[in-house]
Amino acid sequence: MKVYFDARMIDHPGIGRYIRCLLPFMAEDRSVDLYLLGNRDRIKKLLGIEKNVIDFNYPIYSIQEQVGYFKIKKIVGNNILHIPHYNIPVLAKFNLVATVHDIIHIVYPEGASGHMAPFYMKFMVKRILKTAKAVICVSQATKYEIEKSFMDSRFRGNDNAPTKLHVIYEGVDEVFTKMTDLAYLKSIKEKYKVPEKFLLYVGSIRRHKNIGAILDSFSQFKKRMPEARLVMVGRLSQAIDIKKDGVIYLGEIESDKELAAIYNLASCLLNLSLYEGFGLTILEAQKCGLPVVCSDIAVHREIGGDGIAAAKASYIDQICDNLYNILSNKAARESLVLIGLKNTDRFDWHKTAHNTIDLYRKIGNEGSDSPRLASGDAGRRKDPQCLL
Repeated sequence: MKVYFDARMIDHPGIGRYIRCLLPFMAEDRSVDLYLLGNRDRIKKLLGIEKNVIDFNYPIYSIQEQVGYFKIKKIVGNNILHIPHYNIPVLAKFNLVATVHDIIHIVYPEGASGHMAPFYMKFMVKRILKTAKAVICVSQATKYEIEKSFMDSRFRGNDNAPTKLHVIYEGVDEVFTKMTDLAYLKSIKEKYKVPEKFLLYVGSIRRHKNIGAILDSFSQFKKRMPEARLVMVGRLSQAIDIKKDGVIYLGEIESDKELAAIYNLASCLLNLSLYEGFGLTILEAQKCGLPVVCSDIAVHREIGGDGIAAAKASYIDQICDNLYNILSNKAARESLVLIGLKNTDRFDWHKTAHNTIDLYRKIGNEGSDSPRLASGDAGRRKDPQCLL
């Protein structure tokens, strides 16, 4: 079974992680001949893969990429083409699998980077639902949003109704764990100059992340615990003022290991997002033994399970009460941490890869004699990990 996987977004912060984490596990399955589309040098750098890479360097969301799909049609043939985003071929026909992480520009257009983004996403998701053999949703919440926005109401709630939507959860990498190397933790603390006690936000600085509520909650919480600080990690994607008293902005962290150390050094994760497709930072925090205070949105409840202290994103008083209870009540904190750690057992990239390949088998061609992915150590190691 040949699968052609679009890896152009391999160095992006969100979808790039999905690509970097998923591919090494998929490469281990010898029933799949995996070919990667993208920039050869970036793929080699980030995954150690040199063979079975097809140069495909067209810009995302461009006319050039649509032309590029036509150019690779003969190469892909009747095999599977997996696009891990909604930028699918519009006219060129493939045995297509698409991963839709969210439909944020439709549900929350205020968070879009441009006025045309919601219209583009709506058009492309409609095409996905029409032309794809299967659509992978990374959460039940994303699946529900697609059904609500695009599918006729008579199909919803009918278990026997035909559907292309398949929920396959993402995983959380093993680098995110409770660290015992005190010397390393001390070195990271000194490198990034983080304080002794701090709340942590991890994610892009965008409007749908509800940054204003995070800053307001922190300002009010600081009145009850003056020594507390707020450390913010992530890409500054929109012009939002985060220069407030007690706020430390670190930007993007150099490696996952360093980010895991910052989770370990923090007192609590604070995530008041208004919309998410999955909620990976909640799982990363839970695996690092960090309690989580977050907004009470459907996907946070789905992914975080009982290991979160959730509140309505606009209920600043309740958010502050949750923060204070966790930071001042050792028993409450330890209970939440233990439940969170147990919750992460539900998510691993090996399972994600296995379920994705099972989906390929349902729709793809069997029995190909083509050579499998030659990926060096990265593709064959016993326990592959996400690479930066």
